[in-house]
Amino acid sequence: MFYIIEQGARIKTPTAQLLKARGVPQVSASTGVKAVSEDNRDPLKTVTAKTAQENPYQQQSLEPERELSPVIYAHQIMTSPVVAASINQTIESVWALFSKHHFHHLPLVDDKQQLLGIVSDRDLLRFAANQQRNVGSHRIEEVMTRKVISAASTTEVRLIAEVMCRHAIGAVPITGDGDSDDSRVLGVVSRSDILRTLVNRAPLELWA
Repeated sequence: MFYIIEQGARIKTPTAQLLKARGVPQVSASTGVKAVSEDNRDPLKTVTAKTAQENPYQQQSLEPERELSPVIYAHQIMTSPVVAASINQTIESVWALFSKHHFHHLPLVDDKQQLLGIVSDRDLLRFAANQQRNVGSHRIEEVMTRKVISAASTTEVRLIAEVMCRHAIGAVPITGDGDSDDSRVLGVVSRSDILRTLVNRAPLELWA
């Protein structure tokens, strides 16, 4: 299960909504094409068909699909305990956390450790470049992303990976399970965590 954290509210969000297909631009109709006779068939198709018979890799794709291995859940690969920053911290102090722990994303929490936002090292660099002056004393909440996609610890990793690709995000905070409003951060699943799992633990069939 996924959640949207925005302005302190935790909204349960169906996976189908996050994976909703984006619209496809309308294309104009193509001009008419004459039919191809048997004597003038496309030689490329003939070669492709012949190659498919000779190529063992293409033959393998026609075989029945093998049963997939058991899925892996977020709590099995997430980084925990979590290094988080307070929304009351300055950009300079948060950058010091990035430098110390070599993370690329940090969840931002309030005094009760409830998730309120997330920030990346790129966000800080972009903000500093746009301001073109010393921004270290600015509060981190000026830079943070306030609408955060989070997931429960029992969410399948392959769904998290798909959501990350679809929304172009590099990390998903893992928050408390259940229907409560508890949005304390239990862990973080990043692209590095998924790649590390793929290399060291997961069978490739899991990601097909």
